[in-house]
Amino acid sequence: MKKANQQLPSQRNIGQSFTIQNNITQLPDYTDKPRVISKKGVKVLSTTSNNLFPQIVSKIVKESSTLKAVINSFADYVSYGEVVASDAFKSKLIMDFNKYYDWHEFSKRVAKDRRTYGYGFIEEVRIGKEVYLYHLDASTVRFVEYLGESPEFVAISKDWNDTKISPSVLSLYPEYTIDGNQKRRIITIMDYETGLIDYPFPIWSGAFYDAQVESLIGQYNANQFENGITLSSILFMDAGDVTNASELKEFKKKIEFELKGTSNGRSGKTLVIPKVGDVLAPEYVQYPMDKEGSYLELQKMVENNIVKACSWFRSLAGLESAGSMGNNQQLRNEWEQAEKLVRNEQDKIMQVVLKAYENTPHAREEVFFNNQSPMNLVNDMATIKDLLSNKETIGVNTITHLLGLMGMDLEQAKKVANDSE
Repeated sequence: MKKANQQLPSQRNIGQSFTIQNNITQLPDYTDKPRVISKKGVKVLSTTSNNLFPQIVSKIVKESSTLKAVINSFADYVSYGEVVASDAFKSKLIMDFNKYYDWHEFSKRVAKDRRTYGYGFIEEVRIGKEVYLYHLDASTVRFVEYLGESPEFVAISKDWNDTKISPSVLSLYPEYTIDGNQKRRIITIMDYETGLIDYPFPIWSGAFYDAQVESLIGQYNANQFENGITLSSILFMDAGDVTNASELKEFKKKIEFELKGTSNGRSGKTLVIPKVGDVLAPEYVQYPMDKEGSYLELQKMVENNIVKACSWFRSLAGLESAGSMGNNQQLRNEWEQAEKLVRNEQDKIMQVVLKAYENTPHAREEVFFNNQSPMNLVNDMATIKDLLSNKETIGVNTITHLLGLMGMDLEQAKKVANDSE
């Protein structure tokens, strides 16, 4: 029987729609954008994408857990290597490198920039005969327009999106900029890439879209959880004598509270649609959460693509759980290949350091790196104790990766080390 003289609530308020809108960033095309832009009178070579492509790259890395883990693990291994050189040079690297940090932190920062952006910048500061080296955040640096074969200056700004900030200009190696009693210059460290002379793409550009897809998986899942896009069920039922929107809202809240739950694969979200105006039997439609499998497969696919594009290994990035990393021989083979990449990066950074130390006693220093294989740690208690006692220098992430290859976590390592005493 139809109820007369009822105040019906607006149909727009009964349900809400939520739209997910995500824009995939495209790799920039350097051929169809203005090559030079002016910033407070300084003409710089644009990185395209409103001159903010490095900032976009940084955002993508932060939002992709796999890419961030790969980049961080590689940088950790680069900084972990033991420097084999004269005592005087090692003392310079550790005790007198600059006023803020030593060689280990410096090499980690530079390696992280090189893996993130495809290039890095090092600032040399000379005060009399003393030389100090600093890592310079690559996202803050742009090349100044040049006419010859290579740039001669760089412009540095903390925020290239801020029109009020005037960039500072510094000379590129081999020239110096005089700043009071200091001489300063910037040394670039980058690899050649076909067709990209000024700003090379990062090594992982082949997985540029995979990294974004991984971030979108997380966004999609968060949107489902927060906004209830995926429901456990829908209930259609008669609202009885409800006559206004306020009573209808209370009715819905009461029914939803009684129906919500997460058992049997439900999401914990139920949509109640009151039927006002007719007496109808309740209708209950259930929607189990059965999409997990496909998204797990998608996650695995993008993870593998990212790791491959970075020429790295899942085990070394901490992406595998202990006991499922394969046999020891496989891990030794992986480390043998990975160590070559690590040593190559260490050598490139050190070459720049020695270049900065020209005209000093360290200019002709012979430097090597000892990168101990993680597999050699299995029965080496002295090394485990040394790792645990040097967490500040080595970094917890590196220690965790190394111990993980042994099937051991940080707490287990502490217990094993204590039991051996």
